[in-house]
Amino acid sequence: MSTAAPSQQKLQQFLRFRLPDNIQAMVPTEQLTEILSLNLSQIVPIPDTDPAMMGVCNWRGEVLWLLDFSCWLGMEPLYNQSLRRGKLNVVIIHHLGQTIGLGVDQIEQMIWCDRTQIQPAPMQHISESFSNCLQGCWSDPKGNLVLIFDAEAMMDYLK
Repeated sequence: MSTAAPSQQKLQQFLRFRLPDNIQAMVPTEQLTEILSLNLSQIVPIPDTDPAMMGVCNWRGEVLWLLDFSCWLGMEPLYNQSLRRGKLNVVIIHHLGQTIGLGVDQIEQMIWCDRTQIQPAPMQHISESFSNCLQGCWSDPKGNLVLIFDAEAMMDYLK
């Protein structure tokens, strides 16, 4: 009889990515649809929308709204940095039939995290949109704090 099964029940897989200012974050993979690297020419800006909305793109024959995740969280707009690179990294999340693309600085890797090690996120100096969408935080083996975002909460907040 193997002892690995009970510990696997505690594990959850996440996609880890980076935001500006070297902030590390992740979302559960069950809330993830796809990862894209878009040329900026593929993004159509939509006038008179929230400044965090970068615009839309064609994704699988459908219109996909793109959110500058950094700007939405009150950080430096990612669009400024993407202009220098000419590309945008997009994490596509879904919840209850809704899909949105989150523009992020850098896609890192898939990781497994022990759910019992997820702690409440420190809430001082955090914007309302930021705090409403955090599931918690986790310290990686190197001691780096990684913020865990909840796609369901993000989609509910964006409604």
